[in-house]
Amino acid sequence: MIGAAIGVLALVTASIEAPYQRLSPGDYQSFVGNWAPNSAPLCAALRSGADWERVLHPAPTMWRHKPFAPSAAFWTGHAVLLVARVANAGPTADILTHEHVRRAKDALEVDYAFRPTPPASSTIKWYLALAVPRPLPPEVRFKEGGRLVCTLKPAAGVWLIPKP
Repeated sequence: MIGAAIGVLALVTASIEAPYQRLSPGDYQSFVGNWAPNSAPLCAALRSGADWERVLHPAPTMWRHKPFAPSAAFWTGHAVLLVARVANAGPTADILTHEHVRRAKDALEVDYAFRPTPPASSTIKWYLALAVPRPLPPEVRFKEGGRLVCTLKPAAGVWLIPKP
């Protein structure tokens, strides 16, 4: 029993808070493309503008001049960890909130909360995007409410689950 407790303590102390910056969906004129099943989250480890364009699509409108994506220079030092969910239309402030971004030996873990909005007559696709320093570790995990929902291995080509 004591050995198991020490092992758990070592695992907890082996991970540290990782630096990140939240990117607001309001900063860009883009939207998340469709995925299936849309009852599950979409998880992505975006390492380039091309990755961004495979997941997020431009939404040009008149009289708005926001960028569609981060600049090309941004991608030289950053990657974006993104999780998206379909929710009922309504206030977006609390749909997806990050709780922790932790780095362990060979993994980066994003803990977040999903709080669905009240029933409505339409739905929206909302995302949480966190810019993190490059390079990414071999494994990126997303936990929703403490439950593992996606494991990505970007260097092995698994950077998006599910594929749109």
